[in-house]
Amino acid sequence: MRLTRTRLTWYGYLLSGFFTFTINIQGNIIPFLRDELGLSYRAVSLHPSAIAAGMIVAGLLTERVVAALGRRAAFMVAVGGSVLGLLLLCAAPTAAVSVASCALIGLTGAMIPGILGGLLAQLHGGTRDQAFAECGAVTYACAITANLAAGAAVALALGWRAAVLFGAASGVTLVAVYGRGPIPNPPRPTTRALERLPAASCAYLVMLGLGVALEMCMLLWSPAFLEQVLGLSRSAAATAAAAFPAAMLLGRWGGSVVLRHVPPMLLHPAMLCLLVPGFALYWGSASAPLAIAGLFVCGLAISLLYPLGLSFAVGAAGPAGDTASARSGLAAGTALLLAPIALGTLADAVGLAQAHLIAPLLGVAILLCFAVARGLQRRGGYAATASLQ
Repeated sequence: MRLTRTRLTWYGYLLSGFFTFTINIQGNIIPFLRDELGLSYRAVSLHPSAIAAGMIVAGLLTERVVAALGRRAAFMVAVGGSVLGLLLLCAAPTAAVSVASCALIGLTGAMIPGILGGLLAQLHGGTRDQAFAECGAVTYACAITANLAAGAAVALALGWRAAVLFGAASGVTLVAVYGRGPIPNPPRPTTRALERLPAASCAYLVMLGLGVALEMCMLLWSPAFLEQVLGLSRSAAATAAAAFPAAMLLGRWGGSVVLRHVPPMLLHPAMLCLLVPGFALYWGSASAPLAIAGLFVCGLAISLLYPLGLSFAVGAAGPAGDTASARSGLAAGTALLLAPIALGTLADAVGLAQAHLIAPLLGVAILLCFAVARGLQRRGGYAATASLQ
């Protein structure tokens, strides 16, 4: 079955990309904020933590916002809050204001994927897996755009704020161009009765969170691994680590095509199994080219975990699909908050190389969650329920 993209589909894709841009640009500008405001490393670490905390809260509130305002207005609130957060970040005179702006970005921006999952499922039905994979590819392309925008702004002597303002302007432009048309609301109003998700959907959301944790561990710590363990220079390690996001982008674009011919329930574990040879090359090779090739394969293996995990969770939720979509922010935010800290703590205790072994362990945990979720789905359908609160 071939996916038919509408204007509303592209609006959703680009909104997801805008949210990812706002998250990624924060990581690029933190060094400049640190210098300007004289921040300690502890104060620096509060910025990503604030975003993750905001995402967790958004995971609990998004469905209520949609129920009260409808999807169209909820998207506007999400974009408006994110733009306000970006502007506050530019004007922040103290760490308290910059941390608060990051919390606002996480709280409002994370509503976008929380709303979008249910919308894409409603729009595309049986081709939602392809839509989620394509949306993930656009999202990763915008993540790379954030890096390029920050680099270009600094190289052209425009200052880091120019890149942030570019992101804010992009959000406003998206709403102005695409946000005027009607957007269908959930088939059934989001109420407390729908907050109890089927057990299979809950298991898929746990799997989604583990996938985000695995992605973040590889994305955030691979430059340090290539530098400290393999001995690359800092600049060479940063450049070589781009193999991972490049593979993520390729895997999601390619996955949207493969999903036309391969059932997602087969493709998900098959792709994840690539983590075995990929991580073996990355972690076990003393040769930098082989390690970089292994990192690329790891990126391919991980690329479809989030979009397919979200699709599975929404599909298994039945009439509570919008609730599952909203709760994805809770799962992803928790992973973003805890995973980098956990790996960093392990690295302090046993060394960076040994700490990286958390990656294959997370891969095994994801496969176990997948098996459990599939079993629950076969046994109980939508009947077996478990609260995610």
